[in-house]
Amino acid sequence: MLLLLEFNSIQIECYSIEVEVKTPEPQRRPTLRQEQANLTRTRIRDAARRLFVRDGYAATTLKAIAAEAGVAVQTVYAVFGSKSAILTVLRWMVVDLPEADAARQEAMRAAAAEERLSRFAYSIRLRWEAAGDIVQVNEDAARTDPAIAAEVRPAEERRQAGIRAFARAIVDDFDLPLDAARVAAMVDALTMYHLYAQLVRVHRWTPDEYQSWLRGQLVAAVHPGDPRQP
Repeated sequence: MLLLLEFNSIQIECYSIEVEVKTPEPQRRPTLRQEQANLTRTRIRDAARRLFVRDGYAATTLKAIAAEAGVAVQTVYAVFGSKSAILTVLRWMVVDLPEADAARQEAMRAAAAEERLSRFAYSIRLRWEAAGDIVQVNEDAARTDPAIAAEVRPAEERRQAGIRAFARAIVDDFDLPLDAARVAAMVDALTMYHLYAQLVRVHRWTPDEYQSWLRGQLVAAVHPGDPRQP
């Protein structure tokens, strides 16, 4: 369509351009069958987690998992196929924890070294609170099952790579006179789940106390010899 407008005897041609705007299709809600399947999968996974922690991975059978979840053992086979497959799902829950990951990303955006370390300590606390027991189960299972040991390795390598990247960023971003590899080693040791479990589960520290302690240790690690640091 062509429009002619006159302003002080000056003709201006205005063309209307038709643009086709596609509205996104609404997301389809899961069917009742899909919701039931997801619920069953979650019940089996959570039941296995409880039994792995309580009785140990090796001693837990699929029959026991089925009974704990309130389903037939055939259902466990159909959904997961094997006990090790359930453990694999649990293992990657430790790696993919949205709240802990978000806290770590906030730490990396912090403008000061101490703030970054404080936020990082919070992310570690969240990770171990949510899924530290799964770490213990995987390590126990890996001691007796070489196949599981091989599967655990990539997750641990990813953790180590993340720690190295964090240490390197701390040293570089804040121009610290420290060896990044040494900082990474200290961060690795301080943030291991076994230390969290010893302080919180054995010595009955609160998670807040653990987080505060970890923050102090991390700050001290990057401020060697500074008497003002804890």
